[in-house]
Amino acid sequence: MIYIDLDNFKAYNDVYGFFKGDEIIKFTARVILKNVHNMDLESSFVGHIGGDDFVAIVSDIDCEKACQNIIAEFDKNIVNYYTEKDITKGYIEVENRRGIIEQFPIVSISVGVVKVNKKRFKNILEIGEAGVQVKHLAKTIPGSTYVIDKRKASI
Repeated sequence: MIYIDLDNFKAYNDVYGFFKGDEIIKFTARVILKNVHNMDLESSFVGHIGGDDFVAIVSDIDCEKACQNIIAEFDKNIVNYYTEKDITKGYIEVENRRGIIEQFPIVSISVGVVKVNKKRFKNILEIGEAGVQVKHLAKTIPGSTYVIDKRKASI
């Protein structure tokens, strides 16, 4: 299970608008689809959970390579959705609810991977909880990154 989330996406929507935000969602979906399906998998699923969250269910995949490819392609092309001025600065400015201007980096992508086996998980809810934990860990690291959950089953 691969969980994908965009970082700083709300700030992007606030500055560029929902139409441009939707373009980033579509771009992200294309990047994920391309890099999951390029792994020559016969059975895989890529889904848009909602907002800026995605999931991919795959088997027999080199997770490290897939994550690296998704991040590389995303980071290379995300700048196409910004003005030259914002790219040069490396951030956008957004006024918060208190009227204070805050700086938000260019949108990045956080990827969390959970290797699923029958010994570790009893049901899909446990897999989802592990996915949320590992994706949250990836989001604590600045920039586009991935974390692979390598915990074993507790005996």
